Amino acid sequence: MLPYRFCSSPADVGPEPVVYVDGSPVGGDDRPGDLHLSHWPGNRTPDALRRDLSTEVAFAFLDLPEAERERLVEGRSAFVLNHLDTDGAAALFTLVRPEAAARHRALLHEVAAAGDFFHAPSERAVAIDAALRNLTVPERSDLARDLAAAGLADDDRRARLLDAMLDLLGTLLEDEAAAEDLWRPDLERFRADRGALARATFDDLVYMDFGVWLARTPDAEGFDPGRHALLADGRLDRVLALAEGERGTRARFIVGTRSFFDLASGTGSPRPDLAGVARDLNAREGTSPDGDGPAWRHQRQEGASPELWFGRAGLPLFAEHAGDHLAPSRLDAVTVKAVVLDAIRDSWELPDDDDEAEEGEDIFAV
Repeated sequence: MLPYRFCSSPADVGPEPVVYVDGSPVGGDDRPGDLHLSHWPGNRTPDALRRDLSTEVAFAFLDLPEAERERLVEGRSAFVLNHLDTDGAAALFTLVRPEAAARHRALLHEVAAAGDFFHAPSERAVAIDAALRNLTVPERSDLARDLAAAGLADDDRRARLLDAMLDLLGTLLEDEAAAEDLWRPDLERFRADRGALARATFDDLVYMDFGVWLARTPDAEGFDPGRHALLADGRLDRVLALAEGERGTRARFIVGTRSFFDLASGTGSPRPDLAGVARDLNAREGTSPDGDGPAWRHQRQEGASPELWFGRAGLPLFAEHAGDHLAPSRLDAVTVKAVVLDAIRDSWELPDDDDEAEEGEDIFAV
């Protein structure tokens, strides 16, 4: 239908209107002629096509009558992707390889959810998401390592990786055993993480969109469940993983992406004030995030999926596991949970209280 390009910079897009697939559209409102097929904040995707994931948006576009699709893309020069991730690659694959995508529509939806929401609708979806991510990591991928060493411009390197992601996705949809080195270790760790969570105590505060796992074990350092295990079933968008051991409490609080993306199914839950939580906990702990030692730290509140943890600085964005960024806190798990839960409660915008009777009104009358 249209060619595709990778363009991270507005200067590289060119003056002709394009179709933005996933991502935060380059140029935003400065390019009113562009078509958006995205769930990212600030998108202008047509109302009839809006879905929770960009891959679902792409399928909604393909479901339109041919004449309507042609009308929407008329005058646009290319599909444009401005970042590399699973949902973006799956959405672009759907648009440029529609026959192959149609054969695996349900699986592609699962893969996109594993990528952007950290859900685990199936082990196969977890494996494909891991393979696509690892393909871009030099420590895991020969191609990524060779491209990093080749001295290419960033967009040229990422364009080559995007081509490879589309090819790999097409292969994995047809052959679940392909490229095993890119996903097998991640899938085995995911299974181990789910086993560790099954042995922990779980407090399901679904009414607060919040879940808490607590493992009590002498070796608290061994409890480090990954994002896909913690957010697997998609019911909760805020999760706290706690482990109490002989040396103290390890803690990691993750805010999911459903409060970041522009969801067709409804607005995500309000986010607690991570900076405020960190200040409160550091005051109780007697630590400061300004030093090099362990402290309560947090990522940028406005990010797609920020975290709060006790340990050293530098936890990467969207890290599957926290690893040695965690350190034992002297605070007990009950205290940490209470502070986080109070912040979640404070973030909710509750309706005005209407339980007070007006003059002459009996509020208990039925």
